[in-house]
Amino acid sequence: MCQRCCSSVRRLHSQHPRHIRNAATVQPRTSPLHVVTCFYTRTMPRVYKKKESSRSGHVDEVAMESAIEEVVDKTLSIRKSAAKYGIKPSTLESRLAKIKKNTTNEAPLRSFASKYTSKQVFTTSEEVLLNNYIAECSRMNYGLTLVQLRKLAYEFAKANKLEYPSSWDHNGMAGLDWAKSYRHRNVNLSLRKPENTSAARAYGFNKTAVNDFFNNLEAVLTRYNFTCDRIYNFDESGISTVMSTPKVLAEKCRKQVGQLVSGERGELVTFGGIISASGNTIPPLFIFPRVHFKDHFMTGAPEGSLGVATRSGWINSEIFIQVLKHIQKKTSCTKENPILLLVDNHESHVTVEAIDYARDNGIVYISFPPHTTHRLQPLDVGVFGPFKAKLKVAYNDWHVSNPGKTMNIYQIPKLAKIAYFESFTNKNIMSAFEKTGIWPYNKLAFSDEDFAPVQVYQSNSNATININRQQQEDPSEENVIVEQSTPLNSPPSSSSLLLQSIDFDAPSSSAPGLITPEAVRPYPKVNKSQSTKAKKGKLPGKSRIYTDTPEKQRLLEIQKAKEMKKQEQERRNKAKEMKRALKMIVKTDKITKPKIQKKDAELETDSEDEINISLRESSSSPLSTEASDFEEATNKEEPVLSQNINEETFVLVQFEKKSTVLHYVGKVLKKYGPMEYHVSFLRKKPGSWKFVFPNVIDEGTVFLSDVVAVLPPPKSASTARTANIFCFERNFIGYNVQ
Repeated sequence: MCQRCCSSVRRLHSQHPRHIRNAATVQPRTSPLHVVTCFYTRTMPRVYKKKESSRSGHVDEVAMESAIEEVVDKTLSIRKSAAKYGIKPSTLESRLAKIKKNTTNEAPLRSFASKYTSKQVFTTSEEVLLNNYIAECSRMNYGLTLVQLRKLAYEFAKANKLEYPSSWDHNGMAGLDWAKSYRHRNVNLSLRKPENTSAARAYGFNKTAVNDFFNNLEAVLTRYNFTCDRIYNFDESGISTVMSTPKVLAEKCRKQVGQLVSGERGELVTFGGIISASGNTIPPLFIFPRVHFKDHFMTGAPEGSLGVATRSGWINSEIFIQVLKHIQKKTSCTKENPILLLVDNHESHVTVEAIDYARDNGIVYISFPPHTTHRLQPLDVGVFGPFKAKLKVAYNDWHVSNPGKTMNIYQIPKLAKIAYFESFTNKNIMSAFEKTGIWPYNKLAFSDEDFAPVQVYQSNSNATININRQQQEDPSEENVIVEQSTPLNSPPSSSSLLLQSIDFDAPSSSAPGLITPEAVRPYPKVNKSQSTKAKKGKLPGKSRIYTDTPEKQRLLEIQKAKEMKKQEQERRNKAKEMKRALKMIVKTDKITKPKIQKKDAELETDSEDEINISLRESSSSPLSTEASDFEEATNKEEPVLSQNINEETFVLVQFEKKSTVLHYVGKVLKKYGPMEYHVSFLRKKPGSWKFVFPNVIDEGTVFLSDVVAVLPPPKSASTARTANIFCFERNFIGYNVQ
């Protein structure tokens, strides 16, 4: 070990004694092989910094080009040309050797940015192609990860038959060192955390939908001459009692850092923001997941806020009408002084009742196209993001101030007030309206790059067109060829043509025959058979001016069609019930017929005849299509009169449930008055139309409105055993008798 290494080891031992043991016993060695076994080594830096000294000074490329041109034209010798232009003869000689090698080889010379990068896998122009491909994939919402980039680099180099390390073949991808160096050379790329974007949003935000919206906006602005203080935007956003925490300080060595929240899952409160293009706001909306609204729900909320309650905590058509009344009250809008309201196309916003109120009170509202609010709606673009960020901080401060306590929905308005005043500022609101192109009106607010994600769903893209054209010109070439660009100011001399291929400072164009990255890994494309199609019978959504008369008439027709469809479904359900009842009667008849006893023959025969009569009557009705005959029979049912109900009378009573209606046969025990009775209910025996009193007495009070029909007296029993069984000469088909 050399003397320098010994001193270094002793110095390390004094500073870090746990890394090197017994360093004091190390003795210097004078062996001639001490250089090979030397402990003291230096690691090569990953990023080389060129030393600026006279020994390795910068070469004047203009003078070098002139010198090479004179030598190639045999005007001067190498030494005289180098002396004339003040360059080193050895440097000039090495440049001429490269030119000679380039002219003798058939393959073109691949030039790099400088002589220090000659061991790179890709040249500057090739990395530009790779860089452009990565950026285009990111704009299409199909960005590449680091692993995908390394695989693409390996396939790109292998397709072009470039020289690359052997470890690339073993791993099937480029190395980590190459990826780090590539990111260092291309500073325009960075590793980003993308935002989840659904396929519906990627496809919905297209030029056609956006142009329709701006055309409607332009028509309304021209018709009513709205100013910025008369343009409003309303939208809802969910606020949960549990939100993600902000970043906190912690030790670097800790693997996991925790922060306290109220629970695993929170309870949702809907928050509705209302902003104006002038930068002003209207007090917000709070929808609580409760059946009844109480005043203490809004404790600490912004002054003048609107508070309501629904079972689900979401907005509905009734609440949206209250929002319109809230906006009308704060803006004092009338038909003579209207306002413009921009909303999304949620079903609660496009009801006939809401449109009627808006038309009567001077509210003109336009809807955004479906799945475009993330780019067109000002609240989503520039306000809700800062609001949620400030709300996270307010939540964290509350937990710090109230350790051990759990947050509920009644603390949300107070904390939302803090974030509301910090995020709903004039700057954020006006910037959001400007970015979306709503105010000031700018129809060209979005460029072609903003519509890049929709190219995945287009049948013919620009890249596909270029491929087809080049394949037609050269059918033998299967890949995309990049044409070589020739500078306009290059002289036609032979020496200049040679110098063009070895420009060491400026990136050169790609050589002919280079396979591009999009040929190695084509851009994502959706097949027509797998593309998203509109549902059958449903028109694709678009931006609409809902307060116009044609749109109102269209909504009326849609509402009428829905009601007719609902009635048709109810008729079909009744027909299915009739079918089920008939099948049960036939099945019961087959089961009970062999077990008829002689003593009950007369009673059973009468019942069988009655069933057969009802079967013959029902068989003539078209049960397979509709229950129209049953509805006519039900409509012809005589109304129940109070004088027909007396004590010991059997009646059919209905009980309405949430999703169905149940019917019970009962015996009137006492008549309290003309409209109220005390009834004892019977139960139907399974598989038959016979009724018995249950073991547990079931009695209750019934009103006249609940009585469906007065039943005839039951048939008298012939034996004591059948005295408690009641049969009625009544057709119960169509009733859900229990």
